[in-house]
Amino acid sequence: MNILKLILFTLFGSTFLAHAGTQYVTQAASNITETSAQLNGYSASTIGLSGETFDYGLTTNYGYSALATPAGINGPVSAQIANLECGTEYHFRFRGDPKPPRTTIQGEDLTFTTAPCGPTIFTNVSFETGGQYYFVAENNGGNTVNANRIAIGPWERFNLIDVNGGNLFDGDTIHIQTATGYYFVAKQGGGAELNANRTVASIWETFTIELPNNPGALIQNGDKVALKSINGHYIQAAGNGGAGANVHATVIGCNATYPCSWEMFKIIF
Repeated sequence: MNILKLILFTLFGSTFLAHAGTQYVTQAASNITETSAQLNGYSASTIGLSGETFDYGLTTNYGYSALATPAGINGPVSAQIANLECGTEYHFRFRGDPKPPRTTIQGEDLTFTTAPCGPTIFTNVSFETGGQYYFVAENNGGNTVNANRIAIGPWERFNLIDVNGGNLFDGDTIHIQTATGYYFVAKQGGGAELNANRTVASIWETFTIELPNNPGALIQNGDKVALKSINGHYIQAAGNGGAGANVHATVIGCNATYPCSWEMFKIIF
């Protein structure tokens, strides 16, 4: 009986000491970019280590995992993860499996946030008026903007720079740039003519893209959009196209023939 007690004590005592002598510590993430990060941890055990993993995801349910390297050591470990969303908070923890039959031990949950989203550039974007005319930067930039072309050529294609990054949504802040590097500018921030003659984007070269018929939605090819200057004036195709363009309107005007069309344009990606 005494021998049996000694064996049981030794077995259970060994298990207890193994847990007490095993540590999995989650440490702060590093090398964080818009889409990647390095997860860090520290492992220490008196019984040997195996299967060390970092769990990560948008919540404490995690959902993703990455193997820690170097494997099976006492000391600092890490894992590189990629394909993350920019400007997003992630949860992570360091988890290990001591050699069987011991149970899983894990470090505490920590969080990190990826770097803010950089601008997204949509190329070869055109704008068509309700009268089926296209916006044009005369001489491909460095001059005025009109809305009087009946076909799309190089001067009618622009870079749309989504300052917020990611997909293009109603309410996003944008710049419109010609192929030669000139930006659309609302002189005085609105209430005057529309040109494409600035080489640096500042507040007068900044617009809000709106989707009046579907607020808050993703903007897709063929949608009708409005472009509002920093001072709240809308880009307008005079006469619904076929003439010049300006930034005079303070509201999206409507009439029976062309409902809201002088300040709304089909976006073509």
